[in-house]
Amino acid sequence: MEFSTRKRYYNRCDPFESLSPDDDRNVDLDELGPERVRGINWVERLASRIELSNKPVFELFTGLPGSGKSTELRRLTARLSRPDRAHMLPVLIDADGVLDLSNPIDIPEIIAAILHRTEECILKEEGKDPGTALEDGYLTRLWNWLNKTDIALARAEYQIPSGPKLVAEMKTRPTLRQRVRETVAAHLTTFLGQAREEMTILESRATALDRSGIVVIFDSLEKLRGISSNWDQVLESAERIFASGAPYLQLPVHVLYTIPPALVTRRFEQVQFMPMIKLRERDGISFQPGIDAARELIRRRVPDEVLIELLGPKAEERVVEIIRWSGGYPREIVRLLRNAFALSTMPISDDDLQRIIGEIRDAYRKIVPEEAFEWLAQVALDHYLTIKDDSHRKAADLMLQNNAVLRYLNGGDWFELHPAVHEIPGVKQAIETAPKAKSGE
Repeated sequence: MEFSTRKRYYNRCDPFESLSPDDDRNVDLDELGPERVRGINWVERLASRIELSNKPVFELFTGLPGSGKSTELRRLTARLSRPDRAHMLPVLIDADGVLDLSNPIDIPEIIAAILHRTEECILKEEGKDPGTALEDGYLTRLWNWLNKTDIALARAEYQIPSGPKLVAEMKTRPTLRQRVRETVAAHLTTFLGQAREEMTILESRATALDRSGIVVIFDSLEKLRGISSNWDQVLESAERIFASGAPYLQLPVHVLYTIPPALVTRRFEQVQFMPMIKLRERDGISFQPGIDAARELIRRRVPDEVLIELLGPKAEERVVEIIRWSGGYPREIVRLLRNAFALSTMPISDDDLQRIIGEIRDAYRKIVPEEAFEWLAQVALDHYLTIKDDSHRKAADLMLQNNAVLRYLNGGDWFELHPAVHEIPGVKQAIETAPKAKSGE
């Protein structure tokens, strides 16, 4: 295979890239055929609730990183902005760009990021220069209010270059972020009242531009995770602000927040959880539409003739092996392809393919602790997330955040271990020795 070809398709198989609706690699998995491979049409599910409601809609949405959630949210923004439908002004926010996702989060930085990004979108829609107009915008007024409310913010250690830089400065400066949180917490009612008034004004500007309203989509919050020393505190911060309907994060416009998938074990109500591509039924019978959907996902990234160069005359057989081994996890499929293009010898050998799979298998072994084996065995047998005690909850948190447990949807939802996790010796032994009653036999 020519080097230029390898480079082209290596980059077309970026497992961490979210695709725009008009990208030629984008596959509408929910509309490939009469049988839904993810249970329902997810864009239709999310969009219809917003389009039909006369009142602001509040949604919590999650999915494992790499499940295609961000790509679907971009498809959702395109649908909601269509003039022949709701003709709303979508405000898509990437949490990675505005929040420190490795540390606990709180209300002030989320609300400030929403107002700032919404104001930017309105200014662009009005044909104005956001860089100039934002100097007199919400963040400048917020910073002035914070300084009047808390004189300590006038100290040099807390100063920021200008009002519009407040969100960026809070992301990178923990001491400033903490001081702002303390100030807002002492005047929370006032802060929220002013923020909601500002959002109401922004929506009126959107309607003056012939938009039916604003919809805020706060993406990438599912990536919120700490390091080993603050894992619990980071997840607890998300649970605290999103629990009980997240009253402080509701706004006078439609708003959708993504949340960490681990929060679904906290008995959160009305969380939309996007599943993987279903490759088999709950009873183990192969589900061909799902395999076909995964195959189309590959074809959009790599045409058949290039795939034969990469995988050899047994390309189709190897493709099916890759699909089945992925568990229907889109990022895993794309990552395996990219790793294959990284090899220097084409077509790759059987040993090369097994080595690539083995590398990912080893990565899963490193993130699955021994204390999680019993809980994982129960998931494999029951296909359900049973939480009996704190040890189960900790295991569920870690396994969901690291994609060791995958969700699927038929009439109802069910869970299964990633194939690599099934192969971990300790997990296999735990499944074999588990009481038969757990599997419902």
